[in-house]
Amino acid sequence: MTEPKPSKMQKIHARRRALPRLLGGLVLATAGALASAQGYPTKPIMMAVSYAAGGGTDVVARTLATEMAKVLGQPVVVENRVGAGGTLAVAHVAKSAPDGYSIGWFTGGPIVLAPITEKSLPYDVGRDLIPVSMVQITDQVIVGRLGMKANTVQEVVALAKASPGQVSFAHTGFGTAQLLAAVMLENMGNVEMLKVPYKGEINMLADIMGDRVDLGLVSVTSADALVKGGKIKLISSGGPKRAFLFPNVASMSEQGFPIYDANSHMGIYVPTGTPPDVVNKLNAAVAAVVRLPAVRERLQSMGGTPVGGTQAEFAAFIKMDSSRAAQMLKATGAPVK
Repeated sequence: MTEPKPSKMQKIHARRRALPRLLGGLVLATAGALASAQGYPTKPIMMAVSYAAGGGTDVVARTLATEMAKVLGQPVVVENRVGAGGTLAVAHVAKSAPDGYSIGWFTGGPIVLAPITEKSLPYDVGRDLIPVSMVQITDQVIVGRLGMKANTVQEVVALAKASPGQVSFAHTGFGTAQLLAAVMLENMGNVEMLKVPYKGEINMLADIMGDRVDLGLVSVTSADALVKGGKIKLISSGGPKRAFLFPNVASMSEQGFPIYDANSHMGIYVPTGTPPDVVNKLNAAVAAVVRLPAVRERLQSMGGTPVGGTQAEFAAFIKMDSSRAAQMLKATGAPVK
């Protein structure tokens, strides 16, 4: 005998009886997530760094990781995930579990520039990442090989005009600050250069020292000892102001390029979905580290301006910097998607 089908009213009553159980399950799940966030961290935190070990970005990352470990009570382990202009490391973090144990230490290249210049990326910054805290703004500098017959930006431009496509400019891949620096110089100077890709600053500098490539944009951390040791020469700061560590070298603005700015920011990111309590704890840890006098002195000695600040401030900066970079790229005639 076939059982009678439940009436519409019986279905409604059944759903109402089930609702408290569903809500109870959601409350328990939320409480569990919050309890987990409150106990964070309970194991080592992996920090993905988008450039090679030993470069300026890596040095600052390791300084921060060491001090964050003391604040958080767990090791912060640096992993160098090199390649594709830093986008491989960003993609790794974007796809990681949103539990606070996979964080990213990224510059503006893969966060600001790549989304503007690359037609296909394995991540969307606004959708896949939460900006936790900006750590510093870093001075970049344009350096050259000792054998190059140019010592200023004007002389580089003159050399490139005399030999189109022969003056070489090293960079670390599509969508990076180094490539933007080369493209901006080409367009603002109305010249054509040979743009040579590398995996990181260390490789770039090795070839600049070896007279195999003419120019490159590098962090002041990487350039400092080599310039002072007479292994490479400094052509200019990477922005409109003189670099903190090289106050006697004219800026790009002073050398006739007032809107040229290839300086970079560095900051911490986590995957979207990371619990707010975890994000706040990481932000507080960064703020505590950046306030340390010894850390501030070290960052400044490497040409960085310590920042810190709130998550909202960092998010607003990225939005502003992305807009500025897009306008600059378009103004210089660089290809944008």
